[in-house]
Amino acid sequence: MSEIRLVRPERTWSVTPATVLPAGLLARLFRLHWSYTVVLDHRVAGKIGINQVKVFNVDPGEHFLRMRFVLLRRSKEMRVPLKEGQERLFLCGTNGLGWPTLREASPEDVAEIRGASVIEPSNSEPSNSEPSNIEPSTPDDPVS
Repeated sequence: MSEIRLVRPERTWSVTPATVLPAGLLARLFRLHWSYTVVLDHRVAGKIGINQVKVFNVDPGEHFLRMRFVLLRRSKEMRVPLKEGQERLFLCGTNGLGWPTLREASPEDVAEIRGASVIEPSNSEPSNSEPSNIEPSTPDDPVS
């Protein structure tokens, strides 16, 4: 079995024109924090909220991963190839306009997350010797 691990850390917001739009400002004033829907292999796999970690045990091979919020707002779909026993860590969040984002965690992100005690440290450190094989893809049949 292989693992896809999603982390949604709480981020502080800087003041830019993109973060002070009326809808975004109201959501931040009233502390509205919605969960995102995790879509794995074109099927809903669960929801993830702020400061949560979700682990999905999957078979080795190629998988497709995206985040969705309120039906039409979604992140780019990522193609994730996994080998037997491999674990991949992804960060999800929101851009300044409220759209979900998804990216593979860098070694700096992993160190920051482990330092914040969001996820437990594993025995194996991520390898920098292999290049990332994740590519955004455009499915023929979009998930709604």
